[in-house]
Order: sequence, then structure tokens, then C-alpha cells
Amino acid sequence: MSYVTLAEAKKHLLVIHDDDDEIIQQYIDAAESYAAGYMNRASIADEQECPWLFADGCVSSSSSSEPLGEVPAGVKQAVLLLVGEYYENRTQGVTGTIYSKMPAVESLLHQHRVGLGV
Repeated sequence: MSYVTLAEAKKHLLVIHDDDDEIIQQYIDAAESYAAGYMNRASIADEQECPWLFADGCVSSSSSSEPLGEVPAGVKQAVLLLVGEYYENRTQGVTGTIYSKMPAVESLLHQHRVGLGV
């Protein structure tokens, strides 16, 4: 299971060929790892699903009787924005401009953070 699929990412990137599938999947994995870390949620492994209402981490889909929520649209969009950033800017060096965090990504993910206290 994943926050977004390779097909969704390719559609977002307007990529119609299969030549970059491996690198796009790496960007999806990195973006999802970043999103999970930012939200203080467990990453999703292939054999796991995350309940969004009870975000105490992931549980094995075979052992849970809790209804599992769908990944929120804002989280998917944040992951797609990150994948787009990674795909378009494949190197870290930025010349002649100021590079900063992506406020749209943090804004989309912030409302899904857990464990922040009061």
C-alpha cells in the first residue's frame, strides 16, 4: 500500500513513458517517508495499512478489525507536490535563487500531524 500510486504520480508529472518509472517510484518512497515523518505517523509498508482516525501507527491489515480510513486528499496532494519537486530538481545545488521549504506541503500535512500535545 502506498499514499499514491506510480500511475497517479506519472499523471501529476505529465510523464507518458516508462523510462523514469524506477526513479519516480524512488521519489514517491522518499516523499511518503518525509510526509510520514512530518506527520509523526508510521510509514506504510506493503503489508500494512494505516487507520487515519486512530493514528497510533500502522497495524497489520490481517490482524485489525478497525475500519481503515482512506489516505486524505491533502496528504496525497502533498506527496505529489514533493514528487514533482524531486523530479524537476534532481540535484541539490540551486544557483542564482533562494531555495526554501515548500509551505504548501507543510500546510497540507500539518492538519494530519499526531502527538503534538494540547
